[in-house]
Amino acid sequence: MSLPPPCRTHLAGLTLVELAAALALLALLVAVGLPALMQPLERSRADTTRMRLVSVFNTARAMAITHRRAVTVCPSIDGTGCDADWARGWLIQAGRGPDSAEEAGPRQFMDGTKSTRIRVSSNEGRSYLRFQADGRSGGNTMTVRICVGVQLHSEVIVNNVGRTRSVRQRTPAACPF
Repeated sequence: MSLPPPCRTHLAGLTLVELAAALALLALLVAVGLPALMQPLERSRADTTRMRLVSVFNTARAMAITHRRAVTVCPSIDGTGCDADWARGWLIQAGRGPDSAEEAGPRQFMDGTKSTRIRVSSNEGRSYLRFQADGRSGGNTMTVRICVGVQLHSEVIVNNVGRTRSVRQRTPAACPF
């Protein structure tokens, strides 16, 4: 008995041209869809920054009341000293203030956002926030504005009594800085 001749099966697959066309189409879809996905992500990061700032300010106020000592919060990139960028991190330090001759107490550093599209700035003349031993914030009300790109996202406000609140911008508004 003889065996039948082997069957030739047709192998299904993609040619190099078909694969290149599929990858080009995928790249086009990603390029079109990525900006639409970035906006909600940046708004979420700005919300996180706002909530963390409220937490930092409340922590500093609680430390001032608990230890009956002035506590200062200032923007800091690395926790070694104060600078002007409220977005990158915050330094909480027992003591009068960054310009004071009083001996500095314990320090605590908290990271901010890593996003370069989020900008955070305080109102003029308030480069840091100091809570007195009774929890009050001396001076004027401090407003920290959080912007995503050129749009104002939210504000964190600390009144003279030391209470912190945050406001999320509901209607589009231009960033003031």
